[in-house]
Amino acid sequence: MNTGGQTSSILKNKKIILGITGSIAAYKAASICSSLVKSGAEVFCVLTPNACRFINPITLSSISGKKAIVGQYSNEEKISHISLSQSADIILIAPASANTISKISSGICDNFLTTAIAACYCPVIIAPAMNSCMYENQIIQKNIDILKNTGNYFFVEPGTGKLACGSEGKGRLAAEENIIAAVSDCIMFSNDLKNKKILISAGATVEFLDSVRFISNRSSGKMGHELAMEAYFRGAGEVVLVSSASGAELPRDIKFIKVQSSNTMMEEILKHYSDADITMMAAAVSDIIPVSKYDYKLKKNDDIISKLKFRENINILSMLAEKKKKGQYLAGFSAESGENIKNTVEKMKNKNIDIMVLNDISRNDIGFESDYNEAVIISSNGDIERTGKNRKRIIARIILNKIINDLK
Repeated sequence: MNTGGQTSSILKNKKIILGITGSIAAYKAASICSSLVKSGAEVFCVLTPNACRFINPITLSSISGKKAIVGQYSNEEKISHISLSQSADIILIAPASANTISKISSGICDNFLTTAIAACYCPVIIAPAMNSCMYENQIIQKNIDILKNTGNYFFVEPGTGKLACGSEGKGRLAAEENIIAAVSDCIMFSNDLKNKKILISAGATVEFLDSVRFISNRSSGKMGHELAMEAYFRGAGEVVLVSSASGAELPRDIKFIKVQSSNTMMEEILKHYSDADITMMAAAVSDIIPVSKYDYKLKKNDDIISKLKFRENINILSMLAEKKKKGQYLAGFSAESGENIKNTVEKMKNKNIDIMVLNDISRNDIGFESDYNEAVIISSNGDIERTGKNRKRIIARIILNKIINDLK
């Protein structure tokens, strides 16, 4: 846990949205707000309509020095729930009711707070406070798990003790010092890659045979896109994603370069590689390519089989390893049928690669086209780390945790 001095320096000049929901513990938000302000943070309090039944917005306005936001809509020059949330360093919801947690996990935007959260890119810290039966309800726990698995949401576990209803159990708002420590830790977490340039490749390359046919593979690009999202989330100074996949919407600050063939992918990667601090080659680059590409559709009676000849493709990862400079970090990805560690280690042999991430593509529940993965991270020194099965965003976090720790 951070000391008071460390917390003050970490939170100084940080823009924090403090969300307050309809919980009996809402009165504690005043003290949390005060602690954040004393630490030098700029605090914007946002209350749900039900929160106003438990605490007066005027109290929070007085403590924060800024008008507390209650209404969903206001006649302003900027769309507040967008401009405020996208300029915030952290959103903290304390206390968070079962109702608000469930709305966020379902994408319901019916008040300023839930709408702002849907529009934000920053980390969101949630400190639940409710009756223990509500907290332990399977649906509430499922909603909490949904949020945790996105990678953008962090929870401060509630405490156990006497609750407002008179019963004993888990559901008390976490201690203020734990909540403030979580905010500080999350601020540091979101600055892990500050001033670093991250270069990522993703997706399957497409190699045309003629004007309509091509060879490719099943890579969806999801892993590479999640790596880009996680790098951005960790405060990278610049994120460049060279990908053949369109995928989900990306933050506007991620530089997205759409490519098709392995040759265009290589060209774009080389444009950015020389000053990249960390490069992660998650793309599934074709191992073979046609010797010739025909600019018309080959006909069956044109002896199509005899005209199709292939050659071994360039190895972009090997090329980057040869060009790698001191201080650069290079991560490769290896698709294997089964957990073929020996073959992956062989790919690293005598190459200037820091880690290889082994993916087992023989399973139907992970890997290609799936939102889940399970990887083996193999270091150049022979160390092996298994990630376990998880959503690709969480696997991306584990990979970047490994890289960040290696660079310390």
